[in-house]
Amino acid sequence: MKAKLFVTDMDGTLLNSEHKISRGNKHAIKRAVEAGVVFTIATGRMYASTLPYAQELELDVPIITYNGALIKTASGKELYASYLEEDLVKELLDFAGEQELYIHLYSDDKLYFKENDEHAQFYQKMCGVPGNAVGEDIYKYTYHVPKMLIMGSTPEEADAAVELVRRKFGGRIDAMKSSPTYVELIKPGVNKATAIAKLAEILEIPSEQVLAIGDSSNDVSMLTSVAISVAMGNANAEARAAARYMVTDNEHDGVAEALERFCM
Repeated sequence: MKAKLFVTDMDGTLLNSEHKISRGNKHAIKRAVEAGVVFTIATGRMYASTLPYAQELELDVPIITYNGALIKTASGKELYASYLEEDLVKELLDFAGEQELYIHLYSDDKLYFKENDEHAQFYQKMCGVPGNAVGEDIYKYTYHVPKMLIMGSTPEEADAAVELVRRKFGGRIDAMKSSPTYVELIKPGVNKATAIAKLAEILEIPSEQVLAIGDSSNDVSMLTSVAISVAMGNANAEARAAARYMVTDNEHDGVAEALERFCM
């Protein structure tokens, strides 16, 4: 059975190493949409960082952001949102300070960090959204926080941060890597899989016609939950193990290959 709902991760999947959508992917997406496929995005990125890509593709369907914590249309209509408890956000800020870890948060779809250091500068350049260096005033922005992010200087540092968070907070927070050095902190039970299930229900698309494609650990939930799961050629070991199928990497139009194989 061909996929009717095609859900793609962004970084390392839809986007190449220059954080752009290739001509080949754009062409395949256009053909698929014209053929009746519902194409959308599920990303760990904030909505403000994802929206320009949705607009570039002229998508008029809901997009999944913050690893599933926010589903919102390109026109700005919110369909679903899940936020961390304010006290927990403050605890995570305290913890990161004690462990000397870089951490930032998103409040009402705005980016906040203590200092505009090299980590903050790199992230702003990558996501294309300016942030706010607010020092200790960051504790004033603990409301409407769908996700927080720790950045390590190395993959090993990020791995260690995941273990530290899991030991300290147990089942109160989910910590997972979305790239070699990014650690996502999100409410337990909120993930791309649950968001895709909600979206498929809203769009009235049968579960057996849902495809997800990704490359990293924060894609595992959706790859293990959909009927058609696809890992990129550049995927990490966790994503590869979770997926049923493989395509080429994000430098060689893996998304286009998946569209051709499973949707058209």
